[in-house]
Amino acid sequence: MFKKIKLSLVLLSATILFYTCSSDDSEDQKYLDNLIGSWSPVVGLMTGEIVNGDYGKESFTYNFNECDREKGRLTFNKDGSLDFIRYKGKLDQGCSIKESSKDVIWESVGDSAFISQGLILQLNNQGSYDEKEVFYASEPYLDQVDLVKVKNDTLILYYDQIPKTTLYTTRFFYVKNN
Repeated sequence: MFKKIKLSLVLLSATILFYTCSSDDSEDQKYLDNLIGSWSPVVGLMTGEIVNGDYGKESFTYNFNECDREKGRLTFNKDGSLDFIRYKGKLDQGCSIKESSKDVIWESVGDSAFISQGLILQLNNQGSYDEKEVFYASEPYLDQVDLVKVKNDTLILYYDQIPKTTLYTTRFFYVKNN
């Protein structure tokens, strides 16, 4: 009798453990499925104040130029590579590349991601491109992303966590391309 109860408890524990691990894996996979793809920049918001534990009125809004909004991309690939391209100029006058990725990789960390290393090609004052090595820099528009989240079809890059909160001073928003 004791052996049957012990065996039942072991089987029950193994089932619970398997289910718990499987659900974690499926949550991670769901996050990756939502993250993988190409994203267009929309807006950057800098927080001015916290009201009742949530974001108050923004102190500054960063508006991407029209070439960036129309042609700029941030693409998370399944193989762990990251492609991005950033533009300058106006659509009616022609867009030129301001910045692009070269050998940039990203990693998943639970339900978030970060870019760990690679090279960025940046347009310099002479009209040619310089290579800039990035290490734990994560995004072409700002360095050191703290958190990358996907909510519905919006990618949000969070920077500079506000002490003793789950909020961040800076957030950049992207929409998924179809």
